[in-house]
Amino acid sequence: MKKFFLIICFFASLTSGGVHAQEVWTLKRCIHYALEHNTQVKQEKNRIEKKQIERRNWKNSYLPNLTLNSSHKFDFGRSLNRTNTYEDTNSQSTSFSLSSEVPLFAGFRISGSVARSHFDLLAAQANKGVIENSLSLNITTSYFQILLNKEILRIAQQQVDLTREQEERTNLLIVNGKVPSSQLFDIKAQLADDELVVTKSRNELRMSALELVQLLELVGTDTFDVVSVDTGFVEPTIHSPESIYQASLTYMPQIESARYALKSGEKSVKVARSGYYPTLSLGAGVSSGYYRMIAADNVTFNKQFRNNMQKSLYLSLSIPLFDRFSTRNKVRLAKVEWSDAQLSFDETKKQLYKEIETAYTDLIAAEEKYAATTKSVAANTEAHRYALEKYAAGKSAVYEYNETKMKLADALSQQAQAKYVYLLKTKILAFYQGEPLTD
Repeated sequence: MKKFFLIICFFASLTSGGVHAQEVWTLKRCIHYALEHNTQVKQEKNRIEKKQIERRNWKNSYLPNLTLNSSHKFDFGRSLNRTNTYEDTNSQSTSFSLSSEVPLFAGFRISGSVARSHFDLLAAQANKGVIENSLSLNITTSYFQILLNKEILRIAQQQVDLTREQEERTNLLIVNGKVPSSQLFDIKAQLADDELVVTKSRNELRMSALELVQLLELVGTDTFDVVSVDTGFVEPTIHSPESIYQASLTYMPQIESARYALKSGEKSVKVARSGYYPTLSLGAGVSSGYYRMIAADNVTFNKQFRNNMQKSLYLSLSIPLFDRFSTRNKVRLAKVEWSDAQLSFDETKKQLYKEIETAYTDLIAAEEKYAATTKSVAANTEAHRYALEKYAAGKSAVYEYNETKMKLADALSQQAQAKYVYLLKTKILAFYQGEPLTD
């Protein structure tokens, strides 16, 4: 008996090892996971790092440079000697130089580029927020779609259970001679239709789960499931679209990104105009050299290096006189791009208002639809109860009962759709008002 028990436990452990526990995800976990692992978000982080490097590079343009040069030359035949005369002999010469230059005035090109790179960096950071918000909204929509499809599947399964119960009642009615046996075929046909609806609903649920899994960049949906949310139909505090829009202008990242892009365009015009101004730089240098004549007495390297030492300090001024209208065209191009940035800023604000207005309209429509479908569900529930009693008493045909049952199923599905659309749009409008989607 003990050996038999051990064998049973062994096979049970093998079977249980092949079964994967279903992993349940909350909306908060889905959003946080996506923001950490999404490829677009990672790419935007790299773009931000590039903008930071570009900004540091422009700020470093204020620093002086330092260059060390060295060369060694072989001359054959008639060449210049160390006394600065030509002589028919082979020679070698080595030169060294160390120079540094710092810009004093660059026509506001450096300062303008530093300011522009600063706004480009802020725009990239805000654009990362745009991508994160878009991803969060898509995940939230997909999450609620799964909840809706689960509700529709539950309703479809209930219809199958009702039809099976009706099949049992029909068998009893046929035995008692209250209905003809042909009605049993109608019930079986209705059961097949209901089971087909369950299959379609299950496939739609599977596809919606796959969509969310792909947004999360996971692999496989077999062990994936989501946590249900509170479906209590509580009226939230939602302001008018105009007030939501005015509030969202201060913190929505797409507005910040467009605003910073506009400021960057303004600085680009300043950078382009720098070509009209002269540039001034300060430089300093030190150089020395060594000459060696073949078949001659040569001064030592150290002595020549000291004697040939040359030091210099200079100012360099460059005044643009005519550059084939290059600067003028650059300024015109920068102004056009600045105008495009202004138009993009205006379009971004219009698009934001459209999104808020659409979500608000969908919310009102879903609220009204939910109220109407609630009445419809109550009426169809009562009609279904009455039709069931009539059919059980043999006073009605089976198709009359099936029609009433289908109307009830449709009313329940419409109510579920209105409920989840209302919950989703409530969360989206609250998001536009500054509340996180994960609350």
